Amino acid sequence: MADREEGCRAADNSSSVGQLSLQRPMVMGGGGTGGDIGAGGDAGSGAGAGAERGAGPATAAARTGSAAAAAASAPLDTLPNELLLHIFGYLEVCDLLSTSRTNHHLRHLSLAPVVHSLRLRRSKNALPPLLWSRPSLADLMGRRIFVTQTTAVSRRLARSLVSIRLSRRLAARPSPEALVTRSILPAECCPGGPVAPALVAKKRAVEKERVKDGLRRFVAGWTGEVRERSEGVRRWEESRGVGRVWRLKRFWERVACDLL
Repeated sequence: MADREEGCRAADNSSSVGQLSLQRPMVMGGGGTGGDIGAGGDAGSGAGAGAERGAGPATAAARTGSAAAAAASAPLDTLPNELLLHIFGYLEVCDLLSTSRTNHHLRHLSLAPVVHSLRLRRSKNALPPLLWSRPSLADLMGRRIFVTQTTAVSRRLARSLVSIRLSRRLAARPSPEALVTRSILPAECCPGGPVAPALVAKKRAVEKERVKDGLRRFVAGWTGEVRERSEGVRRWEESRGVGRVWRLKRFWERVACDLL
């Protein structure tokens, strides 16, 4: 019991000292009470330092994350010019054009001679290993990619010969009347007819659909007549005692008589 009472008194003294240190953290004195208050202040400051030291890694991680987020959301203009010039050296001409249309600063950097010097230097280093896969001049001329003056003249001459040949064949082409006489073209294709030659195919398609509709109506009527006649024959056979139902009835009656 005595130990418990001493522990309670010590706890009360420590709580009172903590309250005094919170109310007056910077008290300097020479007496016993002043010494107690100074000791309480030192204990409070030590606890605060320990709390800051314990929260140090979490705070550093939060600051690092916020810095990374700020760097990710930072615009391109905030980067140093040296870094931007190095990045622009890897871009194509079309990408540089799109970048230059963003703002004046990026336009000034994308038009800098240093960027194009870097691009040309990098191209000189990257092209020699690829020269062996380049097609020859004969292949380019065969694919009509590389056109010389002789090739252009030969193309023009070939087109002229084709046009002359076609004009001669067109002059020797028979007239529409001759084609109608030979039964190659229908009579409607003659000029001056009731139907324009361009509408002959449409007219024939319409006539064909009209014939199809007539045949469809005829077949539908004929099918209805056949159905009516078959129904009439069935009713007549049932009334006369001849028919499929009557024969089945007689068969089962005979089977029943045999079983009895």
